[in-house]
Amino acid sequence: MRRGDEARGPALRGASLSLTSGAKGAAGAAWLAAVLSAGPASGQAPTPSIAPELVVDAAPVLGTSGGMFWGWNQIVVRIQNNGGRAARGEVEIESKRYSDQRVFVASAPYAVGVGASVDVRVPVHVSPFGDVQVRALDEGGAPVFSQPLSSISQHAVMLFDVSERSLLRGGLHDAPVAPLYISPGRAPGGSPNPVLWVGQPRFDSATGDPLLPDRAALYTAADVVLMRTDTLSRLSGAELDALAGYVLSGGTLALSVARPEDLRHPTLAAFVGGEVAKAAIAPPTLEEIVPPGASSGLGKQGNVLLPAPSASPAVAESLSGWSGGNLRGSPYGSSAFYGLGEVHLLAFDPTRPTAASDPWVKIRVADLARRAYDRRSTVAFRPGEEAMGVDLDPVRRELDPNESSRWAIGVSAVLLCIYAVLAGPINFARAARQGRPLRALRYLPVIAAVTFAVIVGVGMLAKGVRGRARHLTLIEAGAGMTKGAVRRFRGFFVSSAEELTVRTTDASGVISTAVVAELSERRDRLLVDRDGARLTKVAALPWQTVIVREDGAASLGDGIAIVVDPSGDVVVSNRSGHDLRGGILWLPEGAARYFARIGDGEKVSSRAGVDLAARSEGQGWLSHAGFGRRVGGIDVHDLGGSLLAPLLEPDAPGLSAAWLAIEEAAGGSVDWFPAGVPVLFGQLDGGEGRASDSGLRIESDRVLVRVVGYGGRP
Repeated sequence: MRRGDEARGPALRGASLSLTSGAKGAAGAAWLAAVLSAGPASGQAPTPSIAPELVVDAAPVLGTSGGMFWGWNQIVVRIQNNGGRAARGEVEIESKRYSDQRVFVASAPYAVGVGASVDVRVPVHVSPFGDVQVRALDEGGAPVFSQPLSSISQHAVMLFDVSERSLLRGGLHDAPVAPLYISPGRAPGGSPNPVLWVGQPRFDSATGDPLLPDRAALYTAADVVLMRTDTLSRLSGAELDALAGYVLSGGTLALSVARPEDLRHPTLAAFVGGEVAKAAIAPPTLEEIVPPGASSGLGKQGNVLLPAPSASPAVAESLSGWSGGNLRGSPYGSSAFYGLGEVHLLAFDPTRPTAASDPWVKIRVADLARRAYDRRSTVAFRPGEEAMGVDLDPVRRELDPNESSRWAIGVSAVLLCIYAVLAGPINFARAARQGRPLRALRYLPVIAAVTFAVIVGVGMLAKGVRGRARHLTLIEAGAGMTKGAVRRFRGFFVSSAEELTVRTTDASGVISTAVVAELSERRDRLLVDRDGARLTKVAALPWQTVIVREDGAASLGDGIAIVVDPSGDVVVSNRSGHDLRGGILWLPEGAARYFARIGDGEKVSSRAGVDLAARSEGQGWLSHAGFGRRVGGIDVHDLGGSLLAPLLEPDAPGLSAAWLAIEEAAGGSVDWFPAGVPVLFGQLDGGEGRASDSGLRIESDRVLVRVVGYGGRP
């Protein structure tokens, strides 16, 4: 795989507020008419506004008419001020699950001038089998608007069509597809009737621009994003960063070329690795794709994909190929890898009526969405996605200081045994020999007090007297990329009951509790402002650990490159700014090489690494990792963290347990070693370089890295 350079944009902002001054008259009336005709996304009428001067409406940024998808999502709340004075307040969104007491509340401030409108985008974690309530509060905290939204499980492949009027929705929504992969918690591959859903964004009534997610994790429901190049060229700031982060972390972006000048735009060049030029149609584009069989019971008869060996004459005449950067011919036009994801420059334009209605085009769009969904298997932690039923206990053990203080229990047990002997037989026998048996009662409280003090001292020595934090982080990136997707597990251990405020590490992240202290309720409150997002009132109980899960982006310095030299050896160049310890390089042919340490700035060849097939410590792991396991219709390869201890412990103590914790948290459906590409994984020494977290000293900061594919400077 060849990776393009990253798309760059301005620093992200927490709550996205799009203010349109003077949005009166025809614009406001047109928008209000559209809202009234469309109705709420959940199909339920909102509660009438208490303050008539404020017209409020809410809808998910990603979603369908059925409601909001489980997991991370985003709601856009549009507020139109028809009153005579400026209005300010807060938007509050509550997600509650019926089966337990888990409650998630996210809020963001708003301020809207007279005759203006504002769009407030608030990230929210939607609980399974729960409901979502959207409220707008005035400056005094009184509700001025309330609307319920339903939550649904996503048992489909989703195409997010960034068009004001999707021409594909009528012909492809509920059309059958045939994904091979079974994703944890979202398994259309296991359904007898997997279908394709086509979603659309909302658009700003004044500017005509789409309202897109402003964090990469909020794209998690979308398998492929379809967009015109003229729309892409207008993106900037948080929206561009979010889209780039989505593709970097394994997402798929499909682009239809709208204007010739778009081919030279720096954003497109960054996605595909260079300036694009028109070229001949690639042979793979013209090859026939057999559509999946018609579903029974799901999907309208008109949306069944019929065989189409070739495009219609009108579409065939308009087909085009593309060259430049890392582009290569594909069944959809020309494609390039970007990080862990893919960017496709389509040979056709499905935003035009002629192509959108052509069966040959429909088959290719559906197959592209199927491919995008199947590629979820290659990413351990897709931002915003949470595998259901995973075991987080290994993560808790890694981050809980109680696990390293078990020795105190043994010492205390020995002390109690010694106390029992001293206070009983020895004390009373000594008093009896002196002829004063009751004197033993005088010494009994003294011995008990001393024993109690010693046991308390042992406990304080084991647990400490001050709170502290521990981090366990996995960064996943494409070879040569300077940024990667990150999943952070942040554990907090305090000596007294308190409420913590936990901020996201970067403004593009999302955050929620993963493991709460015993006897405490899981009640997350996320506040979003221009500085990012933060969890407030996180309940921390004495000598118990609460763990927060965060998804975002992390820097890898100048990247870790993986290339093939003229001799055919795979060469790794570490420019991450950290030494890489306990590195294992998985080669496409199924072999593996071990490097105890790859220094920052160092270049190593696969020929110089230790062949794990020749070492007894690596043979068991190698045979386990190389054995494919069927998940749905594809083979996945387990990481095998439990078998890495004999290999890694001499050079990196505790690293094998950390990999096991990450593997368990990712679930059992991850292909850690995709076919045909190399994979490098190891530990970055020095962590992320932070000394404290939420006011607590960071005691342990372990950063793991997984680099996939070919790319970067040799």
